[in-house]
Amino acid sequence: MRWVLWLCVLAALIDLTAFGLTDLDEGFYASVAWEMRQSGDWRTPTFLGEPWFEKPPLLYWLMVGSMRLFGENEFALRFPSALLYALTLLLLAWWGNRRLGAGAGSWAALLFALAPLSLILSRLAITDMALTFFLTVAVIALWEARGLGWSLVGGVALGLAFLTKGPFGLGLVGLLYVWNARTLHAQGVRFRWVLLALGVALLTALPWYAGVYLQHGADFFNEFVVKQNLLRFAGGDTAHSALPLIQRGDVGGVLGGVAVYLLFYVVVLWLGGLTMVGWAGVLWARTDDPLRVYLRRWAWLVFGLFTLSFTKLPAYIFPMFPALALLVGARVAEARRVSPSTEGSGSRWLGMRRAGALAIVLGAAVWAGVALFRPLWAQAPWAMALALGMPLTMLALYRPAAPPWLRALGALALLIGWNGALTGYDRLALRPVRELALKPPPYRTLVVYRVNPGYPSLQFYRRGAYTPVADPDSARAQMLQTGAYCLTTDPNFGGASAIQLGRAEALGRAFYLFAPQYMQKPPRQRQGGSMSQP
Repeated sequence: MRWVLWLCVLAALIDLTAFGLTDLDEGFYASVAWEMRQSGDWRTPTFLGEPWFEKPPLLYWLMVGSMRLFGENEFALRFPSALLYALTLLLLAWWGNRRLGAGAGSWAALLFALAPLSLILSRLAITDMALTFFLTVAVIALWEARGLGWSLVGGVALGLAFLTKGPFGLGLVGLLYVWNARTLHAQGVRFRWVLLALGVALLTALPWYAGVYLQHGADFFNEFVVKQNLLRFAGGDTAHSALPLIQRGDVGGVLGGVAVYLLFYVVVLWLGGLTMVGWAGVLWARTDDPLRVYLRRWAWLVFGLFTLSFTKLPAYIFPMFPALALLVGARVAEARRVSPSTEGSGSRWLGMRRAGALAIVLGAAVWAGVALFRPLWAQAPWAMALALGMPLTMLALYRPAAPPWLRALGALALLIGWNGALTGYDRLALRPVRELALKPPPYRTLVVYRVNPGYPSLQFYRRGAYTPVADPDSARAQMLQTGAYCLTTDPNFGGASAIQLGRAEALGRAFYLFAPQYMQKPPRQRQGGSMSQP
């Protein structure tokens, strides 16, 4: 099983450059990290030269350090996520085997490693894998806080989570402690070590927060604290909120909005955590084991809090996945010790009831359907390996008599399939626009008009010569004054002042590249007054 885990890590490292930066979040983070490296200002993140307070700086710092080692490319930007994915697997295997019994941690690591959401987030330059690793360390350290060592480890990890995505991580672990205080103290945890961990967390994170607030004052507070945390939780991020549907007022809109609000993360857990969903009963099964109750409460806390939030993004509940993997891993290890080489009665899968088996079959069918989406596999044929890898992996994980080579074969097919799916999506939706945007000379500014959603990754790829504008007059003025090029979805943008240099299609949308009219070379005169071709 150990070498299957390392196969997952190796695959994550190999295919980091198989597809370009995905927009929006990955494009923003990559561009902000690139600007931070250029400016040398490690305190204030910027995008297009303006302060960018959507997230704290830790991920940018990791990316800048990685770019210094590997250069300015996708591998460097995504390497921190892949590295923290590997560290999460090691942590789950080591601590799970130590606290939940032989084999429990190894199974937990494998189930977490092959979960669809894990396989996606380990390959993207976004904050969620880092946040999940640091919060997992903090949750484990809180359980182990019986001395100085674990208190320091937990405090630093919690502070780094605070620097990765803001105060929510600190609040989540605080709520976990309040909910489990009696159990923790009964297990030997002392309040003084919890206070020490909190103090270390604040000392780790607050210097950056205080420094930025002293420099930017109300701008930082209003953007980061109010808009990016409080208002986002309340549904202020309308692009990812259930509120617009509810606010329409019609019956369909209200019912649809309520369904999204209540069931969104049920679907995310089902599809994103498919390797564990067959054992979802561990989240409500009765148990007297204090550690399992503790882990279950952490999973429910994350799931419940973000279900209450009106803003919905799939990765929000990802920090519950390690705890769920540990619970499921312990259950699988126990069941396999009871029946290591038989399938039980008939063809029933290991310990699963019919509902769990049905969820597994339907989830695998959904992912197989994604892989068989023709435009996707037409762009990258090996995406079809996902259609084989997902059912094969689920079969190998949940049948007790399955040989190790079957798990390895399923994992390999699944990894190749995800590589193909992400590569196919890039070629279908992102690469045409990126290649069109890179046609202008690097010393010319690229003006982006009426391109929604935007493509912030172009700031990274063009190394700064990139400016979004809101109206065509501003775009034409920049083209006239500075010789800028314009990327737009408006086919009638050119008129008499610009010429079309290129066209590309991405997901059925047409994109056009225009240059100033005066850049067109005039025809050369032939002898005798006739005109030659330009």
